[in-house]
Amino acid sequence: MDNVKISQALSDPIRYKILMMLVRSETGCCPVISNSDGDSHVGLCNCEIMNELSMIQSRVSYHMKELVETGLVNEEQRGKWKYYFANRKKLLDYVNQVKRDFNLE
Repeated sequence: MDNVKISQALSDPIRYKILMMLVRSETGCCPVISNSDGDSHVGLCNCEIMNELSMIQSRVSYHMKELVETGLVNEEQRGKWKYYFANRKKLLDYVNQVKRDFNLE
C-alpha cells in the first residue's frame, strides 16, 4: 500500500469530500452490491457526484481516476455511466497503517 500516494490524493478537498460521500452514502441510484467480504455498499454514479458538487463530468472523472488509482474507490461501468464504491477495507488499512507509522496505537 502506498500511503504517500493515498495521502496526496486525499489532500485535495474535493476528493476528500467525494470519498466521504461514498462512505456515508445510504441511498443512491446504484443498486447495492456485496463484495467478497460479504459487506454491502451503496454506490454513487457520476451524475450524483456531479449534482452534489456542481461539477462537470470531466472534472468528476479526473478526481475519480485519482481515487480509483489509490485503491480507495472501486468503479463499475454500467452503460454510459460509471458507478463508484468506497473500498472500506483499503481505507481502514490506510488508517491503521497511519496509526502504526506515527506510533498512535
